[in-house]
Amino acid sequence: MQALMRRPNSGQFFGLLALAGFLLFGIATGVLMAEPATVVGDRLSELTCLQVAFTPERYAAVFQSFPPDMQQAVLELLLPGDVVFAWGYGFLLAGLIGLLAMRLPGKWQQWGALIFWAPLFAATFDCIEDVFLFAIGAQQVADPGVAIAAALPLMAGIAATLKYLALSVVTPAFGLAGIVKGLSFDRTIAALLLYLFLGLLLVSMVLQPLQRVPLCF
Repeated sequence: MQALMRRPNSGQFFGLLALAGFLLFGIATGVLMAEPATVVGDRLSELTCLQVAFTPERYAAVFQSFPPDMQQAVLELLLPGDVVFAWGYGFLLAGLIGLLAMRLPGKWQQWGALIFWAPLFAATFDCIEDVFLFAIGAQQVADPGVAIAAALPLMAGIAATLKYLALSVVTPAFGLAGIVKGLSFDRTIAALLLYLFLGLLLVSMVLQPLQRVPLCF
């Protein structure tokens, strides 16, 4: 990946990757998730509690607190909505991290070549989490009294934890530090726009779990 960052056309590659992510992000939020998100309404933040439920009892308590129409909407948000959403932010952040890292010197670029993969790992774990959450939710919709296998919410919780570590800790730690480093020697208009957009995106990635996860416990 570092070799790619040094090629003359690397900016085009990372730019197109970010653009693809932005388009997927728009399809997910504007098309696939729009109607079910309207049904769930102001309870969208409670979906985080499903992600970090870890136990059948806690998952059932959260999921069954939604009325039947909202339960079906939650399933639609998970598949296909959140799967497309995950690759949207994955490609977008990976592309922006690539654009940042290619501007940085020495060791910074080496680290950037590694951190480039973090958003993509986060998207992968997000999809794994969605599959487990959907499987449990579908069982609950079919039979609210069905026994939930303990492994399902546990695996979903582990996947969610790994997702948040990659997305809300590792990626922002490098990205924000890289922006500070970049400001010390590259203040072109294109670089400043990149720093601004990436910085705002990374801050939102940090704030979301900080605001939502503690409310689940």
